[in-house]
Amino acid sequence: MPTLYEKLKESAGEWRANGYACADYPMIGEILAFQREEREDSPALKFLREPQFLALEVYWHVRLAHGTPHIIDLYKHFFEADKREFFASLGVELSEDALDIADIDYILAKVRDDENFIRNKRLQALSEAATLKYPSYILALAMGAGKTVLIGAIIATEFAMAQQYPKSEFAFMKNALVFAPGTTIIESLRELSEIPYEKILPPDLHRAFLANLKIEFPGKGKEIQAQRGGSYNLIVTNTERISLRANPRANRQRQVIEQEEVQANLRLQTIAGLPRLGVFSDEAHHTYGNAVFEKQKRVRQTIDFIHAETPIVAVVNTTGTPYYKKQPLKEVIVWYGLGDGIRDNILKDLSGGIHQYDIRARGEREVFADIITEFFKAYGAAELPGGGKAKIAFYFKTQAHLDESRKWIEPALVAAGGEVSQILVNTQKSSAEEIREFRQLNSPDSQKRVILLVAKGVEGWNCPSLFACALIKEQTASNNYVLQAATRCLRQISGNRLSAKIFLDAGNAGILDRELQNNFATDLGRLGAQMREREIVELRIKKLELPKLEITRTVKRAVRAGEPGADITLKKPERRELSAAVRSILTPDFTGPREILLATGESKELPAADAATGCHAAAWKIAARYHLPLMPLLQQLHALYPGGEMPDADLHSLFLQVEAQQADYKTVEEKVTEALALIRVRDEDGNEVFEQGDDNQYVHRLRLLTHNLKRMRDGALLAEQGDYADQHDLSFHYAPYNFDSGPERELFRHALAMLNATPAEIEAFLFTGGLADPRKTDFHFEYLGEDNRYHRYFPDFVLVKKSGEFYIIEVKSERERTDPVVVAKRKAVERLQKMQPERFKYEVIYAPASALGVRELEPMIAWARGDGRENT
Repeated sequence: MPTLYEKLKESAGEWRANGYACADYPMIGEILAFQREEREDSPALKFLREPQFLALEVYWHVRLAHGTPHIIDLYKHFFEADKREFFASLGVELSEDALDIADIDYILAKVRDDENFIRNKRLQALSEAATLKYPSYILALAMGAGKTVLIGAIIATEFAMAQQYPKSEFAFMKNALVFAPGTTIIESLRELSEIPYEKILPPDLHRAFLANLKIEFPGKGKEIQAQRGGSYNLIVTNTERISLRANPRANRQRQVIEQEEVQANLRLQTIAGLPRLGVFSDEAHHTYGNAVFEKQKRVRQTIDFIHAETPIVAVVNTTGTPYYKKQPLKEVIVWYGLGDGIRDNILKDLSGGIHQYDIRARGEREVFADIITEFFKAYGAAELPGGGKAKIAFYFKTQAHLDESRKWIEPALVAAGGEVSQILVNTQKSSAEEIREFRQLNSPDSQKRVILLVAKGVEGWNCPSLFACALIKEQTASNNYVLQAATRCLRQISGNRLSAKIFLDAGNAGILDRELQNNFATDLGRLGAQMREREIVELRIKKLELPKLEITRTVKRAVRAGEPGADITLKKPERRELSAAVRSILTPDFTGPREILLATGESKELPAADAATGCHAAAWKIAARYHLPLMPLLQQLHALYPGGEMPDADLHSLFLQVEAQQADYKTVEEKVTEALALIRVRDEDGNEVFEQGDDNQYVHRLRLLTHNLKRMRDGALLAEQGDYADQHDLSFHYAPYNFDSGPERELFRHALAMLNATPAEIEAFLFTGGLADPRKTDFHFEYLGEDNRYHRYFPDFVLVKKSGEFYIIEVKSERERTDPVVVAKRKAVERLQKMQPERFKYEVIYAPASALGVRELEPMIAWARGDGRENT
C-alpha cells in the first residue's frame, strides 16, 4: 500500500505538471520554477539537489494546496475514503470484526488517550504525532543530501512569500528558530549564514529577503538580539540554550514531586514573543521517543511552551531516518534513503566494499594489518577530484583500546608505504593543533591519512575525503553510534568515481545490519550491492573573452497614450453609513441524536467601527501601487482630510479614481538590439554564477545517469581539447564538449577539420548546446510550446566571423524533421533571422540515418568561405 510520502510525491508531481497553479499566491510558482533550467532532454536543477528540491516542492504543496494541516488530517485526505487503508497507513492493526464497526474518530481518540491501547498496539510514535497541537512534518533525507541547505531554502522561501504578500491572512513564516542537539551539529548549522540564497530566490525576492534577514547564533549570554514582535529573524541555537529548565528552589521545597516545574529562560521568552514563528529541528530523531504518559523530552516541552505563548506556523523536522525503533514516524512527508543517495551519486557507493572479520579466528594484529593494506591498495595512489588524498577513520570505544591498537596500525602503515606522521588522533583530550588538523582534513594540503577517534567523528561530521571507516571489537556505545560511525565515509565528492569501504568485526556487523533494517528498511547485503545511477561531470571554462553576438528583437511595451505628466486629481469619496453589527447568542442542544444550536433570543447591537489611516501612509500606498510621485498626492490628501487621517473605507475609492485617470495606455513595438554573451561570469547584481574548482577555474557541473555517461564515453561524445586538432584556437571555450549524439560529434569534426585548412574570416567555432543555463549564457531563444508556455532553446553550434556575422546550426535526426518542438524552435529563430538577414543565418541540419558527412555541411562551409553558395 502506498505511504503518505509516496502519495504526496505523486500529488506534488501533478502540481508541478500544472505549473504550480495557486490562484491566491502565484509567486510560489515563480520561486519553484526558478530552480529549474530548460534542457533539451529534460529540465535540470540549477542549485538544489533532487532530494532538496523534492522536499521543498512537497513542503509547499502541503502548505498551500492542503493548507498546512495537522498530520492526521493529511492522512484523512489521502486515505479516509477506505477505512481499512486509512488504519493500515497509520499502522493501526485491527481485526476484521473491529474494522467493520470501527469509527475513525473513535479509534483516533484511543490512539491519543488510551495508554493500554497504545502500548498493546505499539503505537507510541503514532500517539506522539496525533497529540501534537500544531502542524509538524518530518523531512527524512539520508546524510549527505544537504538537510542544512534545505532548511535554509524553506526559510528563504517562507520569508520571501511573507514579504510578497504582507497583508495575506495565510500564515507565511516571518521568523524562524532552528535548533539542534549538541555542539557538533550546531557548528554544521553555521552553513545557514553562508548559503548562496541568490541561487534559491529570484533576484527581486532575493534583494528584499537579504535586506531584511537577521541571523543570530546566540552565545552564552541570557538574552538574544531579536526584538519581541520583530520580523525576519533567523535564530540558530543549541537545544540546551533555549530549553525549559527545572526550578531548583521549587524542587527543594517539595518532598514529593509529581510533576517537574519548569521555567523559561530569557532567550525562550523572547523567542516565544516572535510572531508567525516556524520551528526547525535538525537531526530530529533526538526530539522523538518520549515514553507514553511519562516525561516528555525537553525539546517537545519547549516547542509546546512556545506554541502556547504564540501559535507556531509549523514545525519542520529534518532527520536521516523515517523510523524510531522500527516504528515508522507518521509525520514523514518526504523520504530519501541511503539507497536513493547512492543511486543519485550524492553518496559514494559500497559495491564490494563491506569487509567483515571474525575477531576470534584472527588476532587484532592481522585484522588491522589487513585493513591498512586494503585501504592503501584501493586509495594509496589515488588523487581525489580537487586534490588531496583519501582517508580512513578507526573508531574506538576507549583511549586504552586506541593505544593498544595503534601499535598494530603503525607498522602496517609503514609496510603499506605510508608514514607514521600521517596518523591523526582526535579525542576529548586532543590538543588545539590536533583539533585544527582535524577540521582541515578536507583541505588538499592535509597530509593526514589515518584518523584514530574516541567519542568523535560521528553525527554532524562532514568529511567527504573520508573513504573508509573501521569499527573493530564490540562497541559499548549505542547502536545508533555504530550506524553513524560506519556510514560516515559515504559523503560524496563531486567528480569522484571510487567506492567507499566499511571494515567491521562480526559483532558490529550484526549491530549495523539491525540498525539499517530499523532505520532505513535495508540491510548490509542490499546496501553493499547498491550501485550509483548518476555521476557528476565537470565542464571547465577555458575562455571568457568571446565575441558577443548582436541580435535584434521586437519588444512590446505598454505606454501612456496621453500626456505623461498629466496630474492626478483626487476627490473625497461620498460617505456611506456603516451598518451596525449584531451579536446573537446561541446555545447547544444535546437532547437529540445530533447536537443542534438553538437561539436564546438574546442579541446585542454593536456600534460600527470606522478605522482610519494617516494621510502620509495612504499617500505612500497610492504612490507605490501606481508608480506616482508621493508629494503631490500627500498635498491633495491633506487638503481633503485636514485632520491628517482618512477613513480606511475611502482608500479603495481613491484607488479606483487613480486607475480611471491612468487607464489610457497603448501597446507599442520597439526593435531592440542586444549583445548576447556566450559566457556570463556574473549576473545583473555582480554575483559570480559559476563555481570555482580547486585550480581556480570556473566549472559547470552536469548530473548524468551512469548509463548515459557510459554511452557518451563509449561513443566519444565527451570531447576533450586534446582529442581534436584546433590549429587556430577557434574552439573549446569549455571542456569537455558534451555532445548529445554522433551527428553533433561528426559535424564538429568535419567543420573543425575544414577550418584548420582554411580558417577564412572565422573568429570562433563553438559547441553551445551543452551549456544550457540561462544564468551562464545569453545564447538562447524562446519558443512557444504545445503547452502554450514559453520555453528556452539553446542551439547546438555557432560560427562567428571577425566582422560580427554569425551562423547558428542545430543538428537533428531526419525523423525529427516534423517534430512539433523542433518546428517551433526553428520558426522562433527564423522570425528573428528575417528581421536581420545581414547579421546572422540559421540552419537546422537533419542528419541522415547513415552518417552525417561533408555534403550536409556545404551551406555552412560556403558561408564560412564567403563564396555566396550558402543559399543555393
